[in-house]
Amino acid sequence: MDRPAFNFSRISGFRSILISAALVVPCFWLPIVSGNDLQSHLYNAWLATLIENGSIHGLWIGHQSTNVLTDLLLSWLLKTFGVSVAERVVCCAAVLIFFWGAFRFISAVRGQATYWVAPWLAVFSYGYVFQAGLLNYYLACGIVFWVLAAYWKGGIGWWAVAAIPLLFLAFLAHPMPVLWLIGIVGYCWIAKRISIRFQVALFLVCVAALLVIRLVLSSRYMTDWTRDQLIFATGIDQVLLRGWHYLPVALGLLLFCVILLFKSENLGDTLTGVSAQAYFLTAAAIVVIPTAIRSSTYSPSASLIADRLSLLSAVLLLALLSYSPFRRWYLYAALAGAAIFFCSLYVDVSGQARTETKIASLVAAVPADARVVQLVGHPPQGTSSLAPWRSGLFKRFGDRLFTLCCSRLSADHLLSRACVGQCFDFANYEPATGQFRIHPEPGNAVVMSTYYEVGSIAVGNFEIKTSYLPLYGLIRCGRDRDELSIRPLVAGETQATVVCPGFGTQQ
Repeated sequence: MDRPAFNFSRISGFRSILISAALVVPCFWLPIVSGNDLQSHLYNAWLATLIENGSIHGLWIGHQSTNVLTDLLLSWLLKTFGVSVAERVVCCAAVLIFFWGAFRFISAVRGQATYWVAPWLAVFSYGYVFQAGLLNYYLACGIVFWVLAAYWKGGIGWWAVAAIPLLFLAFLAHPMPVLWLIGIVGYCWIAKRISIRFQVALFLVCVAALLVIRLVLSSRYMTDWTRDQLIFATGIDQVLLRGWHYLPVALGLLLFCVILLFKSENLGDTLTGVSAQAYFLTAAAIVVIPTAIRSSTYSPSASLIADRLSLLSAVLLLALLSYSPFRRWYLYAALAGAAIFFCSLYVDVSGQARTETKIASLVAAVPADARVVQLVGHPPQGTSSLAPWRSGLFKRFGDRLFTLCCSRLSADHLLSRACVGQCFDFANYEPATGQFRIHPEPGNAVVMSTYYEVGSIAVGNFEIKTSYLPLYGLIRCGRDRDELSIRPLVAGETQATVVCPGFGTQQ
């Protein structure tokens, strides 16, 4: 069921200012905004300024047409304002662009401004994609929602010409949301002009096309598909970040969605309308398309495809919820879920901020422009505290739930931030992938030049070569991996022989 377009001027300016002010608080409440790929973007923006100034050699800046918008903004801001301001300005801008683009789309679908979904939309705005630091993709999603809102309001017409500059910016950030937008607009344009019977046929044809795409990709490339993609299709996984305390929010949101979508007023047109078909088609793409695609074992991959598309699915799901006639408890439930989420987020990011402070104090003691690599230690064998009943089906279920709740995010890029202005993160992955602005020359003194070398740390077979020296190791030890130390590494050492103080040899 598709409601008539609404007047965007009905959105209260004062209310929008209040919401925007509250929305950007998480960008300022701690010394860092998040501890993941955002810090790698900041570090590489700093490297780009050094390359442009001629301060370092062995790296060069390529001319890329996509996956660069966030990095260009960070580089420009870093030159004048420094790391902290650049981080906050870019994150605030990205969050506001995404939130209000998604909000206008939801309101256009509903036919009126639907403020009670704002708390859930704020949660998704700071969800997995943002916390993982996929800022180019995140920013592109925000831009395409502005374009999609304009289409939903007025159809194909003047907006197509006006949208070209926005689509150019979105593509400069990341191509995937632009491709999704083209597919969804094309589908909706056709679906709105045919009867429900032919809409079903159109939907099935599109799903079949997705299956063909999967078969082609699987036959030509190495691909990964996981059962978690069935959960990602709902968009609820955007709430699951790092720890069990996010699980009640995700389960509560799932229950909330089921209650609203299966109300009598939604069982008819709402779940069969064009907006619902857009949601189900996006969900089908998440389930069918492999989440990672690579050309060979040692080449970088197009990864986290399902995790990324999940953000689009989450917004489309909120658009369906917005059809429900407002009841006061909807807002109370949304505010309660958002409160739990943001309290959990504050605790998590504050822990990352403390870790970053400790790493910064350690790298401050190494010589200027030294190369540093982060190695992760493990507890000695025989120290597992797992109960003996955790086997078979229970263990598999527990492991899967642990992966969803606790293992999707890491803080492995905090070293990159600590190195800005002080040292070089030798295992910085971006240049070696060839998918970003900075590219390495073989044998450079700043970063590993091949993706195989960078990946060797992740798989645990990293070996210190003479050509790497001098090289310092940031050793993460302890069962919680929060015990840190730094020391010079010696040629011939491997991850299996690097000593963790107080724990002996890594196992």
